[in-house]
Amino acid sequence: MERINQKSFRLLKKIKDPKFEIDRLEHYSLSLYMGLKDFQILITDSENNQCLLLEDFIFDPSLSYDEKFFVIKFIIDDHHLLLANFWNSINLIIKNRNFSFVPKGLFIEDKAATYLKVNSAFDSSEDEIMLTYHKQLDMVNVFTVKKEIVDLLSGIYPEKKVRYIHQSSTLINGVIKKNQNGQRDTVIYIDRFGLHILVASNKKLEFYNQYAIKKFNDYLKYIKMVAKELNINLEQDEIKLYGYLGQDTPHFGALKKSLHQLTLGERPENLNFGYVFDEVLEHQYFDIFSADTFRV
Repeated sequence: MERINQKSFRLLKKIKDPKFEIDRLEHYSLSLYMGLKDFQILITDSENNQCLLLEDFIFDPSLSYDEKFFVIKFIIDDHHLLLANFWNSINLIIKNRNFSFVPKGLFIEDKAATYLKVNSAFDSSEDEIMLTYHKQLDMVNVFTVKKEIVDLLSGIYPEKKVRYIHQSSTLINGVIKKNQNGQRDTVIYIDRFGLHILVASNKKLEFYNQYAIKKFNDYLKYIKMVAKELNINLEQDEIKLYGYLGQDTPHFGALKKSLHQLTLGERPENLNFGYVFDEVLEHQYFDIFSADTFRV
C-alpha cells in the first residue's frame, strides 16, 4: 500500500544486549506483541532466561486497521531477525478487547464461541478463536486473533508452532507470580490509552478487567468503581502501578492525590536483565516481560 513506509510508524525503544549471539537462535524465544496502537518484539534466552532484545514500535494513529496490518508486515519483512526460522519457541501476544474468562470446570471447547459472544462481538469469517489455559487458576481465556495475522505467521514460520496468548493473560500471570500467600495486591496497568485493573489474593485472581480511556478522569472513575465493589481503601491500601506512566509526570501526581499509597511496581522475576536494560524503568513493559511466564 502506498501509505506504508517509514513514516507510518516510529521506533520508540530498541535495546539489544551484547550477549546476543546470532548463531544461537535455536536457544532463543521470540515474542511478538500486536495491538491497535503498537507492536513490540522481545527475544529471550530459553536456557538462562536472559532478556536479550526489546523493540517498541508505535503506529501513526491516522492509519486504518488494514494499514496497520501492512505496517506489521513491513516491519517483519524489513527486520534482520524476524524472518529466521530457527527459534526455540515463538509467541504472539494479542492486545484486543475480544476475550472472555471461563472457569475450567464449566468450559466446553465446542462452546468457545458462545462464551466469547457474552463479552465480545467478533466475525467468525475474519477472527480465529484461541485459548489460553491458566492451570493454576483453573480458568480458560477465550479470545480472538485476526485470521490474516495467523496466516501471516504461518507463512513466515511454517515449521514452527506459534503459541497465541492474550495480553490479559500475561498481566494476570505476572501479577499472580508476584502475589504471596496472605497478601492482597491491587495492580493497575496503564497502557497506551487503556487501563487494566487486577486484584489478587493468596495466589488467586479476585478481579481483572480492562477499560478504554478517553480522558484522564476516566482512570480515577474506573479505579474508584472497582475499589468500591471490592472494598479497597484508596487512602490506606497500597496500589502498584505499571505501564507507560512515569513517576515524574503530571498524571502520576494527579493520581497520587486520590490514590495515597500509589507506588511503582517492579519487574517480573522470571527474567534476567543486563545493564543495557537499565534505561527501562522497573514498572515499564510489565505485560511484555510477563509473557515469558508461560514458558517457565
